[in-house]
Amino acid sequence: MRILMDAHWWERGPHANRTVQREVILAWARAFPEDELVLAMPADAADDAPPRAAVARTRLWPHAAANRWELPRIARRTGADVVLAHNFTPASGRALTFLHDVMFEEHPEWFSRAERLYFGRMLPWASRAAAVATSTRSEAERIRRHAPRLPPAAVTGLGVPPSLTGAARRPGAVPETARFAVTVGRLNVRKNLETAMLAASRSARITPAAPLCVVGGSEHSGIGARIPDEARARIADGSIVMLGHVPDEELGWLYRHAALTLCLSLDEGFGMPAVEAAALGSPLLASDIPVFRETVGGCATLVSPLDADAVARAIDLMWGVAPDAGARERAVGGYTWEAAARALRASAAEVVSRRGRQDRR
Repeated sequence: MRILMDAHWWERGPHANRTVQREVILAWARAFPEDELVLAMPADAADDAPPRAAVARTRLWPHAAANRWELPRIARRTGADVVLAHNFTPASGRALTFLHDVMFEEHPEWFSRAERLYFGRMLPWASRAAAVATSTRSEAERIRRHAPRLPPAAVTGLGVPPSLTGAARRPGAVPETARFAVTVGRLNVRKNLETAMLAASRSARITPAAPLCVVGGSEHSGIGARIPDEARARIADGSIVMLGHVPDEELGWLYRHAALTLCLSLDEGFGMPAVEAAALGSPLLASDIPVFRETVGGCATLVSPLDADAVARAIDLMWGVAPDAGARERAVGGYTWEAAARALRASAAEVVSRRGRQDRR
């Protein structure tokens, strides 16, 4: 097959989206060397495409415009059998659209008006897709609720970035001897930093010598997180440490050495930090929400994400309690980039086969 790959975030963009796009393309290239890949990436993106992959340049911005109007022209010019698009479906041609999530449909209050207007194109445009996919059964069910006329979404899973599993480096702001907890995610209301900070303020385990390290920035964040007054004193005394964005080698170190990782999101499409933490062996405390029951429920302690006192008690109870290795492998061992690429490739092959059957009629 010749596949035109949406690579709009190949070099820049929201960190999680960029990771998914790059790792799926790289895994696909490794697993299916017989396929001809064409990467549609912005004109100013560095050309470090996988071997044997061709590159086509896009010039429209934002991502939605490039996908909608440029991908069809590139697909025709390159003779692509199918387009793999992320979030925004091309206006014509055969496309498999990977929808990262449609949380904005259920929780518009977590997003700015500009974000709602922009993301709101996803589902109407997806009616042009020959097939859709997403990362979890939970998200597939959400898509079905809000767009029942779309074909059922294929569920792919995702993986753990290889950059987290290689060489690790301790962040300079974390003392060598410190025990610590960590929470990872954009600093927005959906990631529920407010409850994490309140719980840290009420936990007996969280102290200046054993802080809660907060990893994440405010870029691409939606409605921002509020820092509770109760937590400000804990930030001042070093019990809560704001690390900001950290490189992957430092994030991998944090997961491996944390006494506990907190993932208290109010909702997720997949929730990569929870799977990353579990895969790297961190004790994990996660929100009791459908997606985490699906992905890490077999190896994490689940708790109500809005009950700060319950979270504080769980922090004290689960501090340093490593998950059972067998349970961890059963829960997250199947989440690999190759598995995701294989699931997407199977959907793409079905789109091409279906068109072939129609052409023969």
